[in-house]
Amino acid sequence: MFGIYLHIPFCRRRCKYCDFITYAGKDELMPGYYAALISELRHQANTLQDLPSQVDTVFFGGGTPSLFKAEWIKDLIDNIHKEYGLAKDVEISLEANPGTLAPGFSASLLKAGVNRLSIGVQSFIDRDLALLGRIHSPSQAVDAIHSARRAGFSNISLDLMFGIPGQSLADWQTNLRQAVALQPDHLSLYSLILEPGTQLFDDVERGTIQPVSEDLSADMYEMALDSLVEEGFSQYEISNWSRGEAFEARHNKIYWKNQPYLGLGAGAHSSINGLRVANTTSIEEYIRRVDDLQSSPKDAFPAAEETLRLDPYTMQQETMMLGMRLTREGVSKLEFRNRFGKAIEDVFSRELERIIARKLVEWRTFPDGPHLVLTRGGILLGNQVFQEFV
Repeated sequence: MFGIYLHIPFCRRRCKYCDFITYAGKDELMPGYYAALISELRHQANTLQDLPSQVDTVFFGGGTPSLFKAEWIKDLIDNIHKEYGLAKDVEISLEANPGTLAPGFSASLLKAGVNRLSIGVQSFIDRDLALLGRIHSPSQAVDAIHSARRAGFSNISLDLMFGIPGQSLADWQTNLRQAVALQPDHLSLYSLILEPGTQLFDDVERGTIQPVSEDLSADMYEMALDSLVEEGFSQYEISNWSRGEAFEARHNKIYWKNQPYLGLGAGAHSSINGLRVANTTSIEEYIRRVDDLQSSPKDAFPAAEETLRLDPYTMQQETMMLGMRLTREGVSKLEFRNRFGKAIEDVFSRELERIIARKLVEWRTFPDGPHLVLTRGGILLGNQVFQEFV
């Protein structure tokens, strides 16, 4: 599997919890940024060696990719097709804020080639949205989901957030029920993380807002574990549920399986040919450096701010740490050996001994042999498993 990620770092307003690489008030840079994305993807197609034969997934993330014009999205997809080749069953996802999905825009995105929408609802409760600084209302979220279905989207994912200050267990149950009633194909459920440098973090530090307790947040997560199964969803990753394997987020599984991907745009990351590359986070610097390709025509990553060559052991660690997030399939013993020429038990014998003894993981039988998979206790204490492989 091989994926391409395009970072669209523009927003109408920065959310109060957001620490992503995104900017408000820079819409005038969008045309130049779109042109730079085209230049970067063409340049890398002509410069990088040993690229996979086709692209299996494309993901427009942000920021707010739904602020981009549909014709720009189409042009980017067409250029990826021309320069890299697209698999026949390619998954092309786009993150969308409900406040930017005007009537008819979903149809334009579908026509452009997007076949999966990831809609950032976060909550169906006005108070939560105001506290988070979201630009949409609950009714706008519902309307956006319905309009996407009417446009013809058959793969819709919703993002919800729990552990929001002031949120009760009953509020969270309401959000889950409302989400399920809209019949999405996929749900991503995230616990609010208070990141330093964000407005919400500062509000908590000043004592003007009280954070949700860890126990209550854990109760919310367990509620999702139990209730979504009853509604026909299966959990396949720590924070993700789908209505069957066909609707699992294939692009994100490339990350969790530690497979190759290219990241285009300001702040985007790539992992390919044993390299980990991070682009400059500045929109202006990104555009300047890509526009100046003639000065470094042989540099495959002209906007790179940091480049790291990964040694085999680091790759093995990351494969375990990321792969253990996959709650349905975990890490395949056979795939690990085929990739690294060593058994998981030989590389991580002490780590396995500790987490198996604590009943956080177990070996399960799959058609290709044993997989190491989280137990229910391991799902609830996932960070303690992941940290073993850092």
